[in-house]
Amino acid sequence: MKQSKKILAALLATLLLFAVCLPGVTAADAEPTAGEANLTPAEAAHLQFDENGRFRILLLPDIQDGKTLSPITKQFIQTTVKQQQPDIIVLTGDNIYGSWTGNPEGGEQGLRDVMDMLQEMYDDGYGAPVAITFGNHDDQSNNYVKEDQMKVMSEYACNLSIDEDLWVDGVHYTEALENCGTYNVPIYGSGDGSDEVKFNLWIFDSGSYATDGNGGYDHVREKQLDWFRTTSEKLGNVNSITFQHIIMPEIYNSLEQTTFKPFGNTYNYHGTYYQLPATAKEGSVLGEAPACSEDNGGEYDALKAQGGVIACVSGHDHANHYIIPNADPEFPMDWINVPTCGVAAYGVTDYRGIRVIDLKESDTTTYETAFYTYEDVMGDDAGFMLRYRFLSFLTELEYRLINVWMQLTNLLGVSNLVA
Repeated sequence: MKQSKKILAALLATLLLFAVCLPGVTAADAEPTAGEANLTPAEAAHLQFDENGRFRILLLPDIQDGKTLSPITKQFIQTTVKQQQPDIIVLTGDNIYGSWTGNPEGGEQGLRDVMDMLQEMYDDGYGAPVAITFGNHDDQSNNYVKEDQMKVMSEYACNLSIDEDLWVDGVHYTEALENCGTYNVPIYGSGDGSDEVKFNLWIFDSGSYATDGNGGYDHVREKQLDWFRTTSEKLGNVNSITFQHIIMPEIYNSLEQTTFKPFGNTYNYHGTYYQLPATAKEGSVLGEAPACSEDNGGEYDALKAQGGVIACVSGHDHANHYIIPNADPEFPMDWINVPTCGVAAYGVTDYRGIRVIDLKESDTTTYETAFYTYEDVMGDDAGFMLRYRFLSFLTELEYRLINVWMQLTNLLGVSNLVA
């Protein structure tokens, strides 16, 4: 079905080009209408629930492979995408590792490695349109600013991402939003010609490192939240999921307070120890302290007040792999943290992987999800798994050292915010 849609789109584009070239047809005649010109790439893509009322999201968190995309990571991603046939692919930041790429040229090459892979899958018919936001490592120590990264991404046909400064009904904001990758992806109802938005994906750039307040990691800013409120109302406050890199501080309200247990997956946050709650979904792992901002930007309260958000998805914490129901009964949603899908960043060998989220048009208040590790997808390829486990063992050592450090600081009563 998706392949047919892509073929149809290509035919329509060819016919449009042919029409422009006909005698008597000028370029002005072929220009889009004002309404068409104002569509964002995500709106123009017009993603829909399929004929069975299903829509599949595939998450690629924290690829962060360094100077170049590892062939191991690439093969795992391509094989998983081919198996899962998603309707959209979402990257939640740290797509490259800026401090390894070293300079803008190296950063661009690292980003193009990722984008070339995504475009290749899209062109071959088993990929999907791609929504991307940024993390704290994308522009770290390489002077490759996110705005320049967005320009590169916009060259690729699979890309839905935008620099939101360029878009408010097709014109510039009078005041630019903070950060660079905040936009939405509407999901329309099934059926030919459906213009009803049935669900929405919020893509938030949660920034990198705070330049004010208490320092540490950044957070979604007030102008972004103003945009969110306005856009949500325009969409009719339909149900939605948020995707961002850095988790909100309110995650700690849904963890369970406990006492210090050496190497027992308990972590200190401002003098209180936390562990996974009994409500966490089966298979959840808390491998490090959720590394949120030290300042509260008000995002949680904005989402709660607007309503309709059924899950908040984050990356950033490579050793955290969990789904935790929110403890606030007035805001029933799930916290979903996805670990790294790359092989060269710190993490845990047994649960690096890719999460898939399935939506149903008939009930957008809930979702289904599954997580696929390297073993799940590539376990029958002994040669691949040998290479993967060797490289992943080396990069897991970084996590083990981080974990030892967290345990030592636990004893000193120091908050364990590491990512």
